[in-house]
Amino acid sequence: MRPHKTLLFLISIFVVLAIISFVFPKQGVRIGTNTLIRFSDINSLFTIEKQKYADINEILEYHQSDIVDDISEIVKDTLADDEVLNNDTLDVVESNDSLAVVDTIKTEKKPRKEKKKSVKRALEYPKENSKVLYPFFKKLSSLKKSKELIRVLHYGDSQIEGDRISSYIRNELQKQFGGSGIGLFAPVLIKGTNISIEHKLTGSWNRHTMHSIKNGTIFHKRLGVLMSFGRFAPEINDGNKMYYGEINLRKSNLSYRRTRKFKKCRVFYGYNKGPFIAELKYKDQTLDAELIPVSYQLQTLSWDIDGALDEITISFKGEDSPDVYAIALDDDRGIAVDNIPLRGSSGIDFTRTDLAFLRAMYQELNVKLIIMEFGVNIVPYLNKNYSYYEKQFYKQLKTLKSLRPDISIIVIGVSDMSRKKDGEYVSYGNIEKIRDAQRNAAFKAGCAFWDMYEAMGGYNSMPAWVNADPPLARTDFTHFTWRGSSVISKMFFEALMNDYKKYKSRKK
Repeated sequence: MRPHKTLLFLISIFVVLAIISFVFPKQGVRIGTNTLIRFSDINSLFTIEKQKYADINEILEYHQSDIVDDISEIVKDTLADDEVLNNDTLDVVESNDSLAVVDTIKTEKKPRKEKKKSVKRALEYPKENSKVLYPFFKKLSSLKKSKELIRVLHYGDSQIEGDRISSYIRNELQKQFGGSGIGLFAPVLIKGTNISIEHKLTGSWNRHTMHSIKNGTIFHKRLGVLMSFGRFAPEINDGNKMYYGEINLRKSNLSYRRTRKFKKCRVFYGYNKGPFIAELKYKDQTLDAELIPVSYQLQTLSWDIDGALDEITISFKGEDSPDVYAIALDDDRGIAVDNIPLRGSSGIDFTRTDLAFLRAMYQELNVKLIIMEFGVNIVPYLNKNYSYYEKQFYKQLKTLKSLRPDISIIVIGVSDMSRKKDGEYVSYGNIEKIRDAQRNAAFKAGCAFWDMYEAMGGYNSMPAWVNADPPLARTDFTHFTWRGSSVISKMFFEALMNDYKKYKSRKK
């Protein structure tokens, strides 16, 4: 084809497309229920409209400066074996596959700048009734005298995986109210879901979750407080075969110092149809061994731990495995904060488990506060109305509150998330609807609410967090970096402590 004919052909195609763009409905044409056909507006080809991102300078100026001071500046990516972690410091470098953690050291103590006025997002309450948290505040204020151990359960989706957010809250609460240790964790961890403990399994361990109930792998609903359990032997034993399993635990050098100072190890188990042997070992030395009889209820193994031990191994052997619901590394007093990530969850599965068993574990653990942080798994599924989610979420909150009369609950709303539109990242249009559904459910159930979306800066704030220097969110425009999780944790913690101080002043 001659050049001038090619040019005429291209021009004619462009003219046809331009005509179609003028007459094609801007809202698109829907075919069926799941297909929407849209045609680009011709004006968009000539108009470059830059998306406006939220201004988070105040957040960076106040909160991130404190995080840098408290956690220490990044000196290098790795530390030699003889270098030590400063008290209450940690930092993380993120890779594409998982959270890769590195320590940091302070080379020079810089003078602390005068703090500017805090950028706060306060806790919200049903009918502004802050008394919904008074049972928890009362326990906090009496901890030093009572010398008991109370627990905070932090449930969430992938936003809290790797002990993100929970670890900062845990460290700050333990600094003020006592306690140490990582708290509860599952015997079988999803890879990369906890950087605060080095965890290695030996044997044929299986992990059971809500999916095991749905697909018929297990024939009961006793998942327990972590919504999962592990076994070193199959559910159905085909003979007199002997099974074994070991869990080796090492203190992580990549965590806060208080996490590494646990004094007590507990194993929560039950429903073993045959006896088994449980041993506590330090390297090749057996510290304790017990023959555990058949049991059809929740049981607890407990060992006092010498704080100087840098690792322990829990060993099991028997023809049948108990359901191992959780391991706890705690102090014997103060406050424990448990990181419980439920990957892929929207927080609506609790009522589908054995509630009587869940209540028994809550009683045994002395749970006083639950933090519920979900939402990112709902955002990609666009709906006009989220009343269905509000009803489901309310049912979970109401049920969890009923497990113990003195449990308080705080709902942390969904974070901002972005998707690519016309070449730029913008907030999903349904985030505020999901946030409102969560707030409504929280208030109906008598729970407190903290608006993470607005705390981040509201609409189009996620790109600002991603593009911050250093980055506060990952390039998936969904999850926080480690530094970003510390910033948002600090904002939440300040809101919580601000209301605790108000409670204390009113009591005086």
